[in-house]
Amino acid sequence: MPRGVRLLLLAAVVAAGFVVVVLPLFSGGGAPQAEVSGFLPGSAVAGRQVRADIAVDNVGDSIISPVCVAMSGDGARLVSVNFQGLDQIGASGNRACGGQLTAQETISITIVFILDRRGTTDVQVVPQQGGTVIGPGLSTTVTVS
Repeated sequence: MPRGVRLLLLAAVVAAGFVVVVLPLFSGGGAPQAEVSGFLPGSAVAGRQVRADIAVDNVGDSIISPVCVAMSGDGARLVSVNFQGLDQIGASGNRACGGQLTAQETISITIVFILDRRGTTDVQVVPQQGGTVIGPGLSTTVTVS
């Protein structure tokens, strides 16, 4: 086989290897999926700020932008979220958004919230892309005194 044909064949094999191995890393396809993990406190004092350190994990292959967390629960008010210790974002409508998550990335966040009603309340924090829930949340029952 002539040398030029061998070089052309080698170049074709290298290009095919690049397409098969490297190109999918940049595709960023698929539906966004994330999970919230960590622990929310089991007790709180009504009207006082509560801090909880949790994590948001992008378990999908796409970029999540903006990455948001939303809180729900009877008398629960999300005050702010600190993303990665860098961005302190005030909450609006019990949701706060900041930055983006690349595929398979996990970030730590600190949420600050207030529970207004005494008794027990079920609190949930869910991951969102903008206003769309994109995965399972973190839930707990909190006793409020």
